[in-house]
Amino acid sequence: MAYRLAEYKGDTLSVPQIVLTHLAQADGDTVRVALQILRTGDTDPRTLARCLGLPSVEAAKRALQYWAGAGLLESTRAAAPAVPPEEKAAKIDLASLNDPYVAVLCEEAQTALGKALSRSEMQRLVGLYLNDGWKPDVILLCCAESARQGRRTVAAVARELTRWREEGVETGEDAERHLRKINQREVWCAEAAAQFGIEPAALTRWERGAIARWHEEWGIGREMIDEALLRAGDKTTIRYVDGILRAWRAQGITTVAAARGQGQLAGSNILATERPSAPQPAASAQKDLFNQNWAAIFDEEG
Repeated sequence: MAYRLAEYKGDTLSVPQIVLTHLAQADGDTVRVALQILRTGDTDPRTLARCLGLPSVEAAKRALQYWAGAGLLESTRAAAPAVPPEEKAAKIDLASLNDPYVAVLCEEAQTALGKALSRSEMQRLVGLYLNDGWKPDVILLCCAESARQGRRTVAAVARELTRWREEGVETGEDAERHLRKINQREVWCAEAAAQFGIEPAALTRWERGAIARWHEEWGIGREMIDEALLRAGDKTTIRYVDGILRAWRAQGITTVAAARGQGQLAGSNILATERPSAPQPAASAQKDLFNQNWAAIFDEEG
């Protein structure tokens, strides 16, 4: 059946070219967020999640981050004024004389990182508190997390805090919730790596993000991933399976039973998902069965 664009008599919505150029890269929810923002001007993630029926507020935040990176949105957070390194160090040293948290922060950070910090590292650490606005408990939680990942430098802590802020982490409670999410994602990645027959350390950043999305946004568990692997045949890559799961989601297929009801299994995959049927007698044997002279046979037996 052929289609053509119907005459449109209602209001129109101007869509920037930047959205159109990302249609092939962004998923459906991300594009819907962009259109909703263009329509209403509202960038509150909770409102977007509610109005669009997104799986979570985090999904809305991720879409906002995507469009900010693409250039459609810009951050409203006021940037901290640049401070020359010499002046920053002087301010830190001056403030540390009157702030009881500074000494505790430096001591506990060294314990968390498992090493003594140099003077410049301490100045940068305290700068995270005094200049960047991070609370000491959040910095220490980040120090512990960075050390757990084997990154025991203040520079690594600063980079991790930047990522945390992008995820909406500001308080100790936010940080603990974020760490629980990270731990859960690592469990999912380890399980998925076992399913795909690879080492967890070999997963790329994109693959880790895809696995997290399967569970957090799409509600997909181990059984559905196994089923998608069966459909993938010898193309057992996370990117290929992600395409299968994405197609199922678009069709409203959310269970293994629904996926199998869709059909489209072939070859060795059928053997993996269906019980082998009982062997059928050959056609010649069936023909002989019906052409037997049963009277003669009974006579012989008598």
